[in-house]
Amino acid sequence: MRQYYIGESSFALAKGGNDKADEPGSSISDTSFFLMSIGYYDNSVRVHSMDSLQLHNTINGVHRGQITCIQVSSDGTIVVTGGEDGTCIVWVVDYKDFVTAIADGFVQPGDEKSGEDFLTCCHVLLGHTTPVTCLSISAKLDVVVSGSRDGSICLHNIRSGRFIRSLHINAVSLRVENLCAGNAIPVLKLAIHSDGIFVAHLCDGSLYLITVNGHQLCSTNAGETLNSMILCPQSETLITGGEKGLARLWKLRDLSEKCTVDVSSTVK
Repeated sequence: MRQYYIGESSFALAKGGNDKADEPGSSISDTSFFLMSIGYYDNSVRVHSMDSLQLHNTINGVHRGQITCIQVSSDGTIVVTGGEDGTCIVWVVDYKDFVTAIADGFVQPGDEKSGEDFLTCCHVLLGHTTPVTCLSISAKLDVVVSGSRDGSICLHNIRSGRFIRSLHINAVSLRVENLCAGNAIPVLKLAIHSDGIFVAHLCDGSLYLITVNGHQLCSTNAGETLNSMILCPQSETLITGGEKGLARLWKLRDLSEKCTVDVSSTVK
């Protein structure tokens, strides 16, 4: 029996009413927020209104197979989903003019009558050969970074859908990467910084700081599998929480540990 997992990568908070926001005399009250969620038996993306908590829309046929993760840009207008089929899909939320500007000619826009124009598919991103496990978006860099079960990491432009590069953390050559594929260490978490660096967490507990150009800057081991990983850009801090019940703060530039809080004894 297929199992479906719900975690922090199963939800995204998006902003609707972006078309109205461009109209003269519009105000912030014309926009609404929507909770997007995945992990359903029919492999759909479901959109609920945050005002009424009612189901606003259901998008089917998103990926061939289960949707594994979903992330939204900081302004709430771009959503990226990753799937079992090894693809990532870039969506625009309720913003027709933006769709017209960036949509791939090979991708058909949504049907307005069915409500699919609320969430419009603009690009299908290729590069992975195994299921996508995690995503992270930077609207400022115009980059989405994705990780997969075989340990590979891909970078794409968000607006153009253009493939930038792929890398395998432990591979120094394509031959080594091919050899690693059989004994791959899946990428579990990704977090990108607007300065052009990102942190990757692998299922062996390791943490890597990597530039978007593919250069490894430093690494360490968290000593546990992380359930959550958040970047705080203003304080240059990485915050993690793992299976041991430890909340940790790391210095972003060298991944040295700043402090650890054991919250396992306070959670019942």
